[in-house]
Parts: sequence; structure tokens; C-alpha cells
Amino acid sequence: MANVVLNRLNSEAFPDTVTDVVFQREKGVSQFSPVSNGSYYRVKVSEETVNAVERALMGEDISQGALYFVARKYADSRKVEWFDRNLTYLFVHGGHEFFK
Repeated sequence: MANVVLNRLNSEAFPDTVTDVVFQREKGVSQFSPVSNGSYYRVKVSEETVNAVERALMGEDISQGALYFVARKYADSRKVEWFDRNLTYLFVHGGHEFFK
């Protein structure tokens, strides 16, 4: 997820700050489900997460340049169709499919 946020930060198609990327809404819909469901405000940040973000900030990009990801199992099928029609599938990891 950190890589997707940073990739968006470096893309002309997305906002220019981490905060604006994370809280971006498109057609009234939050771009990241932890923001929309409120878990963003309740989560305890693990050491593993801190390490992953640090690696991403140092330039490691395991996302292959992904700008989007979705957990197909939990997402609205109509919204997932948009990913399939409009984006390039990259890979699946941890139940999330990554696209650009």
C-alpha cells in the first residue's frame, strides 16, 4: 500500500501530498477503504508496517509501479469491473490485486 501511495504521489494524475492521496475521493468515493470504513483512525501500526513504509521511502518498490489495488473478494463487483476494463493487471499479493 505504501508503494501505491508513493507511486500516486509521483504521478500527474493524483494529488501532490501523501495526505491528499490517502484522503482523495473520486466521485464521492474514498480511494482507500481504511479511510472510508474508519479503520484508518483505529489501527495500531505494527513494526512490520513501519519497516515496510521505511523501505518504500528509501526507494524499494515491490508494487511494480502499481497505482491501484483491490481486494476482489470484498469489493463491489461493478467497481472491480472498472479495474478489469481500464487498467493493466500486475500481480496478486495478500488477497489484493495490483494494477496500473
